[in-house]
Amino acid sequence: MSYKQDTSRFLPQKSTGAPSSNVYRQDKDTADTQQEEILGFNYTENNSTLNLNAQLITPGDVSSAQNFEHYYHDIFTKLPYNTQRAYISDYNEFAIFCKQSGIQGFTSDFTHNEACIKLYVDELCRSPLAYRTIKRRLSALSKFLGVAKLPNPIVRSAYLRDFIRLSLIENRKYRLSHKQAVPLTIEMLEQINNAIIPDSLLELRDIAIINLMFDALLRADELVRVCVEHISSRNNTLLVVSSKSDQSGQGQYRFVSSSTISMIQEYINEANLDPKTKQPRHLTDLRGLHKGILFRRLTNHKTALLPFDENMPNQMANVLNYSSVYRIWQRIAHRAGITESITPHSGRVGGAVSLAEDGASLPELQLAGGWQSPEMPGHYTKQANVKRGGMAKLSAKRKR
Repeated sequence: MSYKQDTSRFLPQKSTGAPSSNVYRQDKDTADTQQEEILGFNYTENNSTLNLNAQLITPGDVSSAQNFEHYYHDIFTKLPYNTQRAYISDYNEFAIFCKQSGIQGFTSDFTHNEACIKLYVDELCRSPLAYRTIKRRLSALSKFLGVAKLPNPIVRSAYLRDFIRLSLIENRKYRLSHKQAVPLTIEMLEQINNAIIPDSLLELRDIAIINLMFDALLRADELVRVCVEHISSRNNTLLVVSSKSDQSGQGQYRFVSSSTISMIQEYINEANLDPKTKQPRHLTDLRGLHKGILFRRLTNHKTALLPFDENMPNQMANVLNYSSVYRIWQRIAHRAGITESITPHSGRVGGAVSLAEDGASLPELQLAGGWQSPEMPGHYTKQANVKRGGMAKLSAKRKR
C-alpha cells in the first residue's frame, strides 16, 4: 500500500488516555500535523467495520453508524488523501470537544444537535483558529450529519444559520484587527540573500526554501510535497500538487524565478556529491537527490541528506514537516538580522503584498497564489492601495 493510500494509520485501533488535542489547535497553515493519530473514531481492519466514537454518535444508534460505514467504504476511501485527512481531523476535534464538555454526541433529536453545534461554534469563535478553518470544521460536521442521516440543524435551522453567520462575522472582525503573519517583502528577501552566502548543504537548502516559498507563494504543506520533477527550469514553473485550494487534484502552476531555480539546482548538486569522496552519488544511492521529494532532512553533521525511498512509508520521517520548516525560517531570520517574527506563512503573505504594491491585478494575484476566490488576494490589494492614497502621497510630498 502506498503512502497516499495508507489511511488506516490515521485510524488507530484503540484510543488510550486523555486526548492531548483540543479545539484551540491551529489551522493547517500554522500548525504541525503530528497529532493526527488522536482520533474520535477507529477502524478495525480485521472485520472491515468502522466504529464511531461515542462522542460523535450516541452509542446504540446502529442505523447512523451503518450509514457512515457504508459511506466510508464506498466513497470516503476514494476521496483525495488530504481531504480524507482534513475530515478525520475535523471529526476528531468535535469528538474531543464533546468529551471535554460532557456533551452527548449527535442524536436523532434535532433540538439536541442544534444546541450542541451552537456551543461548539461559541468555543470555536473564542479560539485562535482562522476564519476559514472554523468554516471548514462546521462544513465537515454538516457533511457528517448528512452522511449519518441525522437531523442537520446547520442546514435546516434558520436560528442556527444566522447564529453561525453573525458569530463568524464578529470572529473575523476580531482576527483582522489583530496582528497577522509578518509579510516577507521583496526587500526583506533581498536582505536575506545579500546577508547569507550559503557554504553548506544546510544553508543551500534553507535559502532555496525561503526563495521558493516567496516566488510561488507556497504554504508550508505545499512546500513539503514539492518534488524534483515538479520544477521546470525551462518554463520557470512549479507544479503544486494537491494544494488546499485544488480539490480536483489536477495541480496548479506557479512562477519560479531563474535565481531561485539556480539556488535549487545548486542545492541538488551539493546533495548529490558525497562529502567524503567528493564524487557524484550513484543513482541508486538513497542519500542522493535525483527524483521525488525535493526538501529533506539532513544528517546530524548537516553534510548529507538522510536516506529516502518514497516507496517506503516509514521513511516519510526523513522529509520536512511544519515544525522543521518553521525552524528554518527562524534560523534564516536570525542569520540575516531580521528582527520581525517571520514564519513559513510570511513568504505567501509577503509575495502577495509585494505583488499588490507593484500594481498586480486581482486575477494576477489569484494566479500567482493559486487562490480560487478573490477574497483573500483582494484583502492584500486593499492593503497595498493604502500606500497609493491621498494621505500617502501628501506624506511623501512633505517628506513626513
